[in-house]
Amino acid sequence: MRILPVWSGFPGRSHRGYLGLSSAYLVLASKTILYDTLGFGEREGLGQRLSALGVPLEAVEVVVLSHLHFDHAANVDLFPQAEVVVHERELDHAERVAQNPRRDPACLYVLLPLLERLRLRAVREEGELLPGLRLLHLPGHTPGLLGLEVQGAGALVSDAVKSRFDLEGPPALPCVDPEEALRSRLRVLKHPRIFPGHDVPLVRIGNRFVPEGMAELHLFYGDQEARFIL
Repeated sequence: MRILPVWSGFPGRSHRGYLGLSSAYLVLASKTILYDTLGFGEREGLGQRLSALGVPLEAVEVVVLSHLHFDHAANVDLFPQAEVVVHERELDHAERVAQNPRRDPACLYVLLPLLERLRLRAVREEGELLPGLRLLHLPGHTPGLLGLEVQGAGALVSDAVKSRFDLEGPPALPCVDPEEALRSRLRVLKHPRIFPGHDVPLVRIGNRFVPEGMAELHLFYGDQEARFIL
């Protein structure tokens, strides 16, 4: 089994709020799995990037949505042929947010009618997704956040650990249940290699985690470019 980065996230925000540059990964196992679908701003680029990796949109067989925030789930409709895996608590949370969006402004509750038209698989418990792949329930950031443990490769944990800056201290915002988030983080940090929601992979060396590679952000304006590296 292999984990291929579609895009690695960038742990930054601007004066206008969160950049929302999240991570998405392909898992090549007995089926081709996409973990998260990024945000609307990456809608066109997502298909291009997958094709460059040799996996066109229609070749994705399973989509695991870690949670229903705008920067992780916005492009799920690009995969109508795939089975879409979401935690039941995440769907329940989105239904509550639909009644009061201020509960979680980042939640894309407008996806609920669309998800009903897709091949939705709502999961209630942790367990095997496919041989060598285990779903992890990591609540806190949202109630139904799903991680994916890939045997021999590490754990995809999305915003259970958003970045290298979320390894200690209070959980990163936004967070619907800080106590649950801290418990989930303790579970995540037992893995030797983790794939955060807004950073490059982090690997344990001794008693600390260090980034594998560099998180990069390129900004273009006119014929100028600014490049940020962490």
